[in-house]
Amino acid sequence: MIRIYPSLLNGTIKAPASKAYAQRLLFAASLPPTGTLVTNVPDCRDIETTIDCLRRMGCRIEQRGAGSWYVEPFPKTQPIKPAKLDFKDSATTARFALAIAAAFGMNIEARSQSYLSKRHMLPLTSRLAVRGMKFTGFSLPLEMTGRLEPGEFVFRGDEGSQFIGALMYALPMLPQDSHISISSPLTDRSFVDISLNILRRFGIEITEEENGFTIPGRQFYSSPGEISAENDWSIASAWICGGAFGAYRDCSVEVDELPLGSPQLYKDIKPLISLISQDFQDIGISMAGCPSLTTLVAAAAMFKGASVELEDVPQLKAKETNRLQVMTDIINSCGGNAVCSDSGIHARGPAPGSIPADTVIDCRDDPWIFLSFALCAPLIQQTIILKDEDCITKTYGNFFKDFESLGGKWERV
Repeated sequence: MIRIYPSLLNGTIKAPASKAYAQRLLFAASLPPTGTLVTNVPDCRDIETTIDCLRRMGCRIEQRGAGSWYVEPFPKTQPIKPAKLDFKDSATTARFALAIAAAFGMNIEARSQSYLSKRHMLPLTSRLAVRGMKFTGFSLPLEMTGRLEPGEFVFRGDEGSQFIGALMYALPMLPQDSHISISSPLTDRSFVDISLNILRRFGIEITEEENGFTIPGRQFYSSPGEISAENDWSIASAWICGGAFGAYRDCSVEVDELPLGSPQLYKDIKPLISLISQDFQDIGISMAGCPSLTTLVAAAAMFKGASVELEDVPQLKAKETNRLQVMTDIINSCGGNAVCSDSGIHARGPAPGSIPADTVIDCRDDPWIFLSFALCAPLIQQTIILKDEDCITKTYGNFFKDFESLGGKWERV
């Protein structure tokens, strides 16, 4: 467990590399006929899982300096060897590995020893199942056999843009054209945009239409030789919010080296920062442009005894946890009053200063729950204790180093 002390966050740090971007680059690098050097890859557990699964699929991957990995693609000639994959707690790895393996007819035995086994894979596995794939189950653990066939793939916009992005990697390699139809507006389309951006750089063409995407078949991935992951806007935005909580003491956090032309969300958080940098007592705002910050703002409201209505983030129900429900449970357990809906959370924190010292907060092994409460250090009046301290290494291996560099105070207990 980790004890967080009241402390202001102030200063400048370099933006961390984007785990989501790096994972997608590593999968793309497994598909051309020649190798690719992928740089600016963050050091975190999800990246380790992605690299391990790609190796099990037949890739040769070696580290060439800090944050740099050279990927030699797995053999594409028949017969394709089967693979046993452990996705651990990386949902992104599971989605992309299954979609790519299906395109090559690779028999997969997949498992997970974490909460991931409780997260359904149905939006992907059900679509693969009607196009040539056979499964022993639609959620982990499962075995997959068959070979993916081209055709029409229909999704609702709220089923998860990451599943759509994973399919976009697989469909260009099929013998005929395919089409992804989307029956309602995409929730958090940034993951689709990241996939499209990367695929273009690997020579893949996908045409966007009014209600979906056309993916020509018989395409070939071409290696750019060397390619770098973008830095992460979401984590950078969380640090900026942590600094804004100390604005009353002239504190702020600046984050350098952010990609201005990125398809990532979180590039326009000025309206949110203007709200939380004040002594706010009542906030109602759409979090659609910065969904992961929902838990951070809700945690801030808990410590300030403030009221928040945070909306338009249905995707938070299907992350490492149901983050809306977890935040509701934590706020209520600390004496506040919170309810969550299908797309948001309404909460009022307890009276300021009423949360006892060393109150234990169960982060449910969710890195964004942990991050949210740690970055409320400028708002807490007493120490708090966060459980599941290792969960932050899933996405952000250098968190504690950066936290200390900005003035954050903590200790293991």
